[in-house]
Amino acid sequence: MASTFFGMDIANSALSAAQVLMDVAGQNIANDATQGYSQQVAELAPTQPYAQPDMGGLYTPQLGTGVQVQEVQRVRAGYLDGLFRSTQSGESYYGTRSNYLTAIQSALDEPGSSGLSTAMNTFLSDFQTLSQDPQSTASRTVVQQDGEALAAQVQGIYKGLESVGQQAQSQASLDAQTVNTDLKQLGNLNQTIATAQALGQQPNDLLDERDNLLDSLSQLTNFSFTQNTTEVGSYDVTQVTVTMPAQGGGTVTLLDGGKYGSLSVQPTATSASSYASESAGLNLNAEEDTINGAAIDITSSDSLDSIAQKINDADAGVAATVVQNGSQYQLQLSSTTGQAIGGSGDDLFGTSAQGLGISLTSPQLAVSAQDADTGATSAVAPTGGSIGAAYAFVNQDLNPNYQGSLMSQLNGAVAALANAVNEQQEAGYYQDPTSGDWESGVPFFATSDGSSTITAANIALSSQVQGNTAYIAAAGTSGDVGDGSNATAIADIANESHGPLQQYSSFVSDMGSQVDLSQNLQGTAQSLLTQVTSQRSSTAGVSINDQMTNLMQAQTMYTAAAKVSEAMDSSLQSLISAIQP
Repeated sequence: MASTFFGMDIANSALSAAQVLMDVAGQNIANDATQGYSQQVAELAPTQPYAQPDMGGLYTPQLGTGVQVQEVQRVRAGYLDGLFRSTQSGESYYGTRSNYLTAIQSALDEPGSSGLSTAMNTFLSDFQTLSQDPQSTASRTVVQQDGEALAAQVQGIYKGLESVGQQAQSQASLDAQTVNTDLKQLGNLNQTIATAQALGQQPNDLLDERDNLLDSLSQLTNFSFTQNTTEVGSYDVTQVTVTMPAQGGGTVTLLDGGKYGSLSVQPTATSASSYASESAGLNLNAEEDTINGAAIDITSSDSLDSIAQKINDADAGVAATVVQNGSQYQLQLSSTTGQAIGGSGDDLFGTSAQGLGISLTSPQLAVSAQDADTGATSAVAPTGGSIGAAYAFVNQDLNPNYQGSLMSQLNGAVAALANAVNEQQEAGYYQDPTSGDWESGVPFFATSDGSSTITAANIALSSQVQGNTAYIAAAGTSGDVGDGSNATAIADIANESHGPLQQYSSFVSDMGSQVDLSQNLQGTAQSLLTQVTSQRSSTAGVSINDQMTNLMQAQTMYTAAAKVSEAMDSSLQSLISAIQP
């Protein structure tokens, strides 16, 4: 049989539960504007019933003993969290890519009076003017100066593109640092949350903090997030695992419980003093190589300059120099004795037939991840978020060796113009300024670094044309002072249907298409992200109207429970008064 104070206990449990309901509603209202806060709900459940034995000894019927707050839960929808993060990763990728491409478009200044297409047309039209008076020193000087200005403008555009690429590399490095900071915090949170849940606590604020960090990570690259639940005693413990695809298959685990790995972004070597091992395609080994019998010790911390110095110090009859070829830095070896160079070692001799070069080229931005469980480091190819955008931009768009890339198109157009002018220049004739003899034309354009291939990075006037305008071959035949037919032929390059100007125009058009496409894809991703954010907010976000309703219900419950308590107290007072003598 229940005690005399049984009803008072029931009323007291209702008062306590109602108080918690009001506290939870107040907490939700207070955090209505808090970023990343998940609304909380108090789950009520009846307390353990009181069994009254009947005449047969069976414990029926059962009498309720009141109410209790079983737990205070967050309101979350896991599938919406996953959709939000994958969508945000895509939106961040296209937004970042759009910014980089727009910066390139600004550097080109096309269409515009100061763009390269205008400079190309001006330069070729100078030859048309020259053809009318082939011996005009003024006209020849204009051709020379505009040619030099054209080469300088091309190199300026290249440096502008290279600068945007360096900004992308720097930002990717900073983003990787953010990833590593977040991973460390997530590892600590996983441990703290697990400890609290194992004790039967509900660490809602910590769970929100963990989810916010996962949201932050999704902006940076294409991580996969998995939530695992295990039983510890009678309680469920949730842990989050973060993984990323590895190049060549498999995954790298960046977060597993309290263990966390790291992400590393290595930019392209920017000079001969950069570590040679920064080139992911080089795979520099720590080994002892030989040149003409002399030992050359290579370490992973050697730069091209230091390798060259070691070779020169070895006194092996070999001179080593580092030369720049466009955006590449190469170790070149030459014999000082006139004898062939012989030796062994993958690092010095590589796989080329000549075996004389180490080139820092592709990929230009290497990303690797350290596994949280094994500690092993694997190469990864990010495809989402801001890091993925920088990776694709640097390694593809700005990679001259990547087929169809923006840089390869620019190089192609520049080389086409230079080669067409050089070919026609060499088909004409000029009068030698020293001997007065008529000679076949010399190249108009050359390279600034001595390499054989003209690119946007190295285009320059040939030393002869730079030194004397007499080397401009305006004549189509030798001995005819008034012949300007070859100058006309050079000017006609501007009108070729598939000529260099058309190639450059196609490059500019493709550039604009890339910008438009990235902006459209960003807009689509942003629209989808807005929808998903709205859905997630409607589930996990705080509704003031709903919370006011909950608050009023809890208040009504509290008032009613107080009435029950008052009635029970009055009954007890009557009982006590009745039994007093």
